[in-house]
Amino acid sequence: MDAHTQCIQISPQALLIAVPDRRCWLMDVVSSEITSLAVTAVAADRSSLAASAVEGAIVAGLARAPDMPTKSYTLLQYVRWLAGNYVFAGQTPEIFRRAADRFAELGRSDLAEFSRKKAVEEDGHADLAYRDLQALGLPATETIRAIQPPSATEFASHFRSYAESSTPVALFGFSYCLERMAVGRDNAFIRTVEAICPPDCRAFRFLKVHSNIGSDHAHVDEQLVFFEALPESDLAPVVCAAYETARLLARQHLMDQALTDDEIGRRLGEAGIDSPFLGIRSAERIEHEVK
Repeated sequence: MDAHTQCIQISPQALLIAVPDRRCWLMDVVSSEITSLAVTAVAADRSSLAASAVEGAIVAGLARAPDMPTKSYTLLQYVRWLAGNYVFAGQTPEIFRRAADRFAELGRSDLAEFSRKKAVEEDGHADLAYRDLQALGLPATETIRAIQPPSATEFASHFRSYAESSTPVALFGFSYCLERMAVGRDNAFIRTVEAICPPDCRAFRFLKVHSNIGSDHAHVDEQLVFFEALPESDLAPVVCAAYETARLLARQHLMDQALTDDEIGRRLGEAGIDSPFLGIRSAERIEHEVK
């Protein structure tokens, strides 16, 4: 392998091999079997070692995860998504600021500055999800409390663990993976969500910001430029975190599988939340109607 090749052990069983010309491979460290990874559009556009490695890590993480269920997206699932993003996004700025303090302690002013910038970018995003729930005619605080998607807490815990780890630079791999996946939400996906929502409902603030038409597209490019300037010792934990986050994302449906439409409706009803749009009647209202 030449000097422009980087090998990163992304798990006990897997070694990622990346070169600057977009290509990336995954090697099984036990069998020495090597698999060529798909070249993403992002990696093709950048043609850098950092882009090849971090994009290859995401491809590898998604490929090794269980198959996603295939079913239509429903309004109740969108409500669950908004509730989860409120919980997670509400912690993101504080975690970035905590990481900035850690970088400053380590004498890495470059990483501290970038982390503070990311914190500012994420400020107020939880409020967008909150307002979207209100736009759906739901009492946001009560709805979030009733649903509490387990994946939101799990993601926040992973993010915080990177900030507190011996290599806090890894948290940028986590944030990159989330923003990179958000770019996959294009106009067609947004129209699909709009179609399942009530007419004339403006409940898409959070979605549009975290999509291909929002700020995440610019954030992906910005982070790649930053990664390309990192030494290999910093890039390796970033790539490992991107791989781990991709695996986490692909298992998200398993974390939240108990939150079916029926279960969400039941929880909201028991919380006294009525919504004609969601077909929900509160437990109190049902009891009154029975009487």
